[in-house]
Amino acid sequence: MPNGPSENLNNPIFGNGRTTRQNNELRSTLLEQYVTWDRDFEKHSFNIVGGYSYQSFQNEYRQKVGWGLNTPVVNPGDVFIKNFDNFKNYRDLFPGFDKNELQSFFGRVNYSYDNKYFLTATVRVDGSSRFGANNRYGTFPAFAAKWKLSNEKFAERSIAKWFNEFSLRANYGIIGSQDGLASYGAVRLGFAYPAFGTNPAGNAFQQDENKDLKWEQAATTGFGLDFTTRNSRLSGTIDYFYTERKNLLVLDYVPGGFSATARLFANLPGIVVNKGWEFSLSYKILQGRKFNWEVSGNLTKISNEYRDLPNPIITGAVSGQGLTGAYAQTFVAGQPLFTWSMPVFQGFDGNGNARYEKGAANQLSGTALPNMFAGLTNNFSMGNWNLSVFLNAVTGFKVYDNTSNALFLKGSLRNGRNVTTSVANSNENPFNPGSVSTRFLHNGDFIRLANVNLSYTFNLESKVIRSLSVFASGQNLALFTKYPGLDPEVNVDKQIAGVPSRGFDYTQYPRPRVVTVGVNLAF
Repeated sequence: MPNGPSENLNNPIFGNGRTTRQNNELRSTLLEQYVTWDRDFEKHSFNIVGGYSYQSFQNEYRQKVGWGLNTPVVNPGDVFIKNFDNFKNYRDLFPGFDKNELQSFFGRVNYSYDNKYFLTATVRVDGSSRFGANNRYGTFPAFAAKWKLSNEKFAERSIAKWFNEFSLRANYGIIGSQDGLASYGAVRLGFAYPAFGTNPAGNAFQQDENKDLKWEQAATTGFGLDFTTRNSRLSGTIDYFYTERKNLLVLDYVPGGFSATARLFANLPGIVVNKGWEFSLSYKILQGRKFNWEVSGNLTKISNEYRDLPNPIITGAVSGQGLTGAYAQTFVAGQPLFTWSMPVFQGFDGNGNARYEKGAANQLSGTALPNMFAGLTNNFSMGNWNLSVFLNAVTGFKVYDNTSNALFLKGSLRNGRNVTTSVANSNENPFNPGSVSTRFLHNGDFIRLANVNLSYTFNLESKVIRSLSVFASGQNLALFTKYPGLDPEVNVDKQIAGVPSRGFDYTQYPRPRVVTVGVNLAF
């Protein structure tokens, strides 16, 4: 369509009118090729796979705007013809285009001997157009081994007498990540814009390049034990893991500050270490003709530490009136990720003003990362009835109640706003500023009744209906916590300069309580 004059594009809609048509075309192409070779001879078994994969994602965006109605709406009785073609002037606005490609070469070898020894070796070479020209490709190997002791001859009179399976495992592997990286996050970008009204056509610089941007990598070493008792009533696993993650991808400030753009994607220095233990157990407590009860649980203990970070990195912007530029979280060497950093609150003085330790200097005050996760499931069955109850618990982390920091201060009463009962009854001075401090930092430990499912299956003698059951289920039915906010399981990202944050509670809607009843019917 022809481009018309633009003088009245931004005029009021009254008597003028505007329309917009947007087109968004998404295209994904996937090509995979692989070969497999299997061979068994005597007690040896081999499975070998090799292949190649290519995938591209493309997004093309177009927009056209029209203005100046052919039949202007001026009087109350005028009819507004809602048709895209009912305008005098049209113009194509800036189009959008986004494309990224991923190419992989991969291979895997599985080997087992006599159902006792199992080995797996894999390697991937992944290339992504998102990374810098010097580091498009990354190589990611992995190895795993398992020894089934219960199948050894020497275990026949010991381990095998008690266990159907008793196995030891070991593994090592590296995985790569490009999560959060824009399609053109590492390349130099600019755009050309057409003439518009009295403005001439031209070019604009958009983003600098980072040729050395690398894949984020996580290298994990692990050891494990699997067992199932002879009567199959008790089974479980025990795992130890140690992970080092490096080259963390963030949208960072340009070094030196000499750039037309303030930020570009970069790899953070240092290494993030996660290590810990995982346990899972399942036990059939009762096994009868009419009643059965099985309980299963899992527990993870984890510690996190950021190592070899040259300088602290701030994150966690705090929202609220008078809090512009305030932050509450940091990355610092020798501490977990998402460590809280703020003055330690010591109550109010005789005038109702806040008191802080060490002259209100920032102190490290725990982390938003939990150090323990646990879950417990009970499954009951009696005749045609089935009941499942799942509880989960998370401990060892703190939550910053940014909602209270921004809204629930004694001074809010002066502005006719509601506050909590504890704030209204406190001796806080109404003119006391709501500075960032541990006053709003709380333990987030909780136990949640996460899921309950109850069902009944009917015994039918019908040639039409094959099965019929009714059920009732509930999610988030109860929460046990000392956290004063609505829900400690929140994660509002208050990032600063592309560095993520965690554990902020800011006007977050709590998890809903959901109850569902229904019927399952099959013909």
